[in-house]
Amino acid sequence: MIIANPIYDATFKRLLENDRVAKFLVGTILDCKVLTLEPTIQEYTKFDEKTQKLSLFRKDFAATIETEKEGKRRVIIEIQKAKVLGDVFRFKDYLGNEYKKSKLPIISIYILGFNLSVNSPAFMSRPDCWDLMTNEKLDVNDVFVAQLTHSAYFVQTLRIKPSFNTRLEKLLSAFEQKRFIGNDETTKLFPYETDDSDMKELLGILQYVAADEKMREELDLENYYLKSLEWSFGEQYEKLEKQKQELDENKKTITQHVNTIAEKENTIAEKENTIAQLQNDKIEIAMKLLNKGISIDDVSDATGLSKEQIERIKAKKQ
Repeated sequence: MIIANPIYDATFKRLLENDRVAKFLVGTILDCKVLTLEPTIQEYTKFDEKTQKLSLFRKDFAATIETEKEGKRRVIIEIQKAKVLGDVFRFKDYLGNEYKKSKLPIISIYILGFNLSVNSPAFMSRPDCWDLMTNEKLDVNDVFVAQLTHSAYFVQTLRIKPSFNTRLEKLLSAFEQKRFIGNDETTKLFPYETDDSDMKELLGILQYVAADEKMREELDLENYYLKSLEWSFGEQYEKLEKQKQELDENKKTITQHVNTIAEKENTIAEKENTIAQLQNDKIEIAMKLLNKGISIDDVSDATGLSKEQIERIKAKKQ
C-alpha cells in the first residue's frame, strides 16, 4: 500500500488527532497502558518568510497511564518531532516552559529524522536513583523526585530496519525512511501485511493523507521548506567542518612547534648538565693534583682551568 510519510508534520499531526492512534503510539513507545489522553498544547510547522525559520512540531497531552510496576499515575506526555537537525535549545525551551507550569511528572518523546550517536532505532533515557553511601541503585517512587526529573524516549527514524515481530517494531515500521515514491520523501510504499487493529487504524490515516489532494499540497509545501532548511544547514555544516579542519591543522602545527621547542630545551639542558659535570670533574682532578704537590701552572695546563680558578680551589682546600 502507499502511505504518507509520518515524519512530516502534516501527516504526524493527523495521526495524533486520532485518539486511538495517539494512545497506540504513546503506549507502545512507553510500554504502558494509556487510559486517558487529553491534548493540552500543540505547535505546528510554520515557516516565516522574513526570519527564514521553521518551527518544530510539538504536542503535549495530559495522560493517565498504567504500568505493572507503578500502577496508575497522571503525567504530561510531551511529543516533539523534527525532520532535520535543529537547535537543541528549542527542545530545552519547551521542556523548561513545561516545568514552570506543570504540576505533573513529565515524559518526553522525541521523533527524529536524523541520527544521534546511539546506534538504536529507539531508546530510553530514564533518571535512576542511587544511594551515595552504598552506591546501590534505589527503587524510588516519590512525587518530589518525579517533579524534578523526567524520562525521555527517542525514536531515530533513519535507523529503523525492516522488522515486524514486536508491537514496537510494527509501529516503527510505519516510520521507516525507505521505499519512497517519486522524487521526494512525502509518500512511500508500505510492503508489510498486518492483522493488528491499531496498526490498521494508523495505516488507514496514512493512506488517506497520501491520497487526499489538499493534504498532498500541504506535504509538498512542507517538503519544499524542509529542503530549503536542509540546504541551509548543509551549507553551514560544511563551513563549520572547514573551520574545524583549519583549527585542527593549526593545532597540529602549534603542537609540532611546541614539541620542537621542548626538544631544543631538553638538548640545551643536557648540554648544560654535561658542561657542569665536566667542570666538576676538572675541579676534582685539580684537587688531586694539588694534593700531590703539583704546581699551579702544571695543574692549569693539565685541566684547562685558569690559574685564578686553581688558586681558589687551593684556598678552599686549605
